[in-house]
Amino acid sequence: MKTPLILRYFIWSMLIFAVSMGLLSIRGLRSLELRSLDFFPNRNYGPYSKYLKETDIPVVLLPIYGQIFPDLYLEAIRDAVRHLKKAGAKVVIVPLPEYLQPSAKITKSIQEMVHDSIVVFAVPGPMNSRFIADRDPTLENRKNWWVRHPLYHRVDFPWGVMSQYTKDLSLLTRFVPTGFRDFDTGEPVPDIALLAMKRYADIPDKADVQVLSSRLPIGPYAFQIERDGLSYVRYRSTQKRWIEIYASIQPASDSFEYFPARDTKQQRGVAIDSAWQAHRGKIVFIDWSGSAGYQYPSPAFVYTRIFDALFNRSFVKIHNEWNFLLVTTLVILLSVFSYTVRNGLTVFVSLVLAVASVAVSIWLFKTHDVLFEPIYLIVPILLCGFILPIVKVSGEKRLAEEKVKSLEEENRRLVELQRSTQPGNHF
Repeated sequence: MKTPLILRYFIWSMLIFAVSMGLLSIRGLRSLELRSLDFFPNRNYGPYSKYLKETDIPVVLLPIYGQIFPDLYLEAIRDAVRHLKKAGAKVVIVPLPEYLQPSAKITKSIQEMVHDSIVVFAVPGPMNSRFIADRDPTLENRKNWWVRHPLYHRVDFPWGVMSQYTKDLSLLTRFVPTGFRDFDTGEPVPDIALLAMKRYADIPDKADVQVLSSRLPIGPYAFQIERDGLSYVRYRSTQKRWIEIYASIQPASDSFEYFPARDTKQQRGVAIDSAWQAHRGKIVFIDWSGSAGYQYPSPAFVYTRIFDALFNRSFVKIHNEWNFLLVTTLVILLSVFSYTVRNGLTVFVSLVLAVASVAVSIWLFKTHDVLFEPIYLIVPILLCGFILPIVKVSGEKRLAEEKVKSLEEENRRLVELQRSTQPGNHF
């Protein structure tokens, strides 16, 4: 018995639905996720935007230009920390070089900075290591949420992990506010942004903070945490000046020379003093590329996004809860549409819907800070757009062949009937 075309359509539609839902449930296209954001032009990295109001958050970068050995770097940083404490800085984040080797000089410099009480140390996370072989975004894999103490617990000091991951020239940053653990002790290790905010809000470093309804409150502010344990932020161009002073390494003395980033019409000494005072009450992030090799954007610059999202309550929200309903609806509608119209129109409409899903996801991200992943909608759209027309052509071909065969049989029957009725054929 031949299967009717409508039943074949139903069977193939159910197969497409099963494949689509299977990929959605196991996130089988993980490597293709977030690719729609790459459609943004790179010019969005510009430092100014006429569309956004200037924001004033208490975060400042102190860039350091030049390479230096880790022990000399920490000695020079100790001098910068003294300047910042004298100027009234609230918190200073010092990134430590990757795979720091314990030594008397390093230990002494760290202990002296800890004594200044405004310093917290940042350690590169696994996604920011220069030695990692796989650069795919696997931050959502909790097996990677482990980090080693930079000095193997030989010296006790406040430290956190730089867990951020930003693809080159991407507008999206992901990080883990809480969830990392010490590889040796199993103790929780906070993200450096969380540790710095504790200091800023005068909360003890060891104080326990709990996630409440996808929010991790720190004083009057809160980190927005999604179901996968990550927080998502986007780049925002503002007119905010992030740098007041930058430092250059002097090879002759292995020390820093400081330069004001503002207008230098004043006398040099007056300009420097004024620039130091601009750090009063601020979170200062030391921006040094030697902590984890060259990265663009630098970890310190990425964390300005994170602090900006925190102080302005502008975290990106994930909305994929409608995927099941959307996949079901699309499969049903495209199946009915494909069955009733020409195949060429079905393919065209499918391509339009696939492009539209990407455009809508970009629009939601850009204008509403909503991250909607379109890849799991594109799969059923394209499968319906290309498989169902083939099923239809195959079914129509089979019906045509059956009709031709039926006509041939009818023609033979008529010929035989005609021959049997001709004169001379009767006795």
